[in-house]
Amino acid sequence: MLYEDSLLALYYLLGVNQEQLEAPAVLYGKTVEEQETSELLAFVEMAKRELDRRDTLARQTVGNAQIRITSNLRIFVGTQEVRVRPMAKCVLLLFLKHPEGIVLKEINDYYHELRAFYRRLSRSGSPEAIEQSVQNLIDICNNNLNINISRANSAIAGLVSEPGLYTIQGPSGHRKSIRLSRSLVVWE
Repeated sequence: MLYEDSLLALYYLLGVNQEQLEAPAVLYGKTVEEQETSELLAFVEMAKRELDRRDTLARQTVGNAQIRITSNLRIFVGTQEVRVRPMAKCVLLLFLKHPEGIVLKEINDYYHELRAFYRRLSRSGSPEAIEQSVQNLIDICNNNLNINISRANSAIAGLVSEPGLYTIQGPSGHRKSIRLSRSLVVWE
């Protein structure tokens, strides 16, 4: 209902004819600027309420949803696809594959798995570029791994009502993992 009201308000704003604008007394006794401002504010408020309502509905419908990983490594939480950069997706896939968790200082032990994921997801056709990207990720002297964990967590958190179950978490220096029950993670 709010969406239709918002559209009607927009059409009204766009459809006001020149005679009405030149005779502001016709429009509630306000000046043209006051009338346009109040109409625009009303439209913005209705649009904001509609977006908030849709966001709430999306979060409620995903709730404790299943994570599904397709054969071409697309990740879905409920019915919504996780949209994230390829390297962050590789990190997310790695943590989904290892429910026991991973100590970040030991990430180089997972090099072959990360490389296999990234070969399938990378937009680069160059094996050297793929190799260099994975090497940069597992290099514990830089922050690439933490950046990609943050990107993956942000993408997931925007889709669920309980992000703590779906995101990569753990104390500093200890194993980090995704707490979601693996009975809710389906690999196709």
